[in-house]
Amino acid sequence: MRRNLEAYKNCQVFLNYPFDEPFSALADAMSFAVVAGGLLPVCAYDLTTPDRPRLEMLVEAIQCCHYSAHDFSRSKGEGPHNLARMNMPVEMGMALFYALHTQRREHRCIFFVPTAHDYKAFSSDLAGLDPRVHSNDDVRILTDMYEWLRGVVPPALFNAQPTIDVLDKFEVFKTRKNRVRGGGNGGQPSHEETREVMYQVCTECGWWDWRENRAGKDEFPMVPLALIE
Repeated sequence: MRRNLEAYKNCQVFLNYPFDEPFSALADAMSFAVVAGGLLPVCAYDLTTPDRPRLEMLVEAIQCCHYSAHDFSRSKGEGPHNLARMNMPVEMGMALFYALHTQRREHRCIFFVPTAHDYKAFSSDLAGLDPRVHSNDDVRILTDMYEWLRGVVPPALFNAQPTIDVLDKFEVFKTRKNRVRGGGNGGQPSHEETREVMYQVCTECGWWDWRENRAGKDEFPMVPLALIE
């Protein structure tokens, strides 16, 4: 867990999505939208302090993020016991309570669903929150995420670019990520390595500048990348 989460609150976005391979392309798109906007993504993968309860760290992380995005693609039972995963609804509930409790002055949320109709059966209360439908399309979720951030983040804090340019750089990111000989499962890039590729792509075009001073270099140290020859 980063040491100074609270110091970067106004520029941080908490991302709540399934941690599985089928969703990985959409997870990358959500994170890339944040980084391309010059902001800082935070998710449960970043909370690795071993001597603190995970729920406590999640509460702190959400309170230290002015924005959050929540996906509900795993509402159906899975595995031999046909159980649904409840971590994402729990995290969404914490974020939504924080937003409502502060009258949305301290926190803003966006919600994503894979289809236009299923969520009305498993969580009808979402209907009033106008969730965005991504249809399992990484371009769609990136577009909606980036344009939502562009609309709610103060202009002085957001790197506003034409969405088509962001989509072009996302393709650059995907190409570079595929060249990384990663430390994750099956040689895939790890969470940290994937994030590093995003940082590098967006730094090169002047969209992400958090490493331009000593404090930023300390807070966001570079992750070495091994490339496939």
